[in-house]
Amino acid sequence: MLLFTLVSLALFALAIAMPKVMRLRIRFFKWIHWTWAVRVHEEHFDTLVLLARSVLIGMAGVLFLFSVASVL
Repeated sequence: MLLFTLVSLALFALAIAMPKVMRLRIRFFKWIHWTWAVRVHEEHFDTLVLLARSVLIGMAGVLFLFSVASVL
């Protein structure tokens, strides 16, 4: 149970830091000269951050519920 709880906390922390992760991704795309990917990420930055946060928080919730169910 402790492992699932730690993983779900890590996913939640990653969801909080998602704007920085997306900026790092944009910087990486600039580095490999993928201008089309940079343009798409910059145009839809808020939507992509919200989508990624939703997915990560959902995964954290499912893992936490799975850990609680495995203990019972």
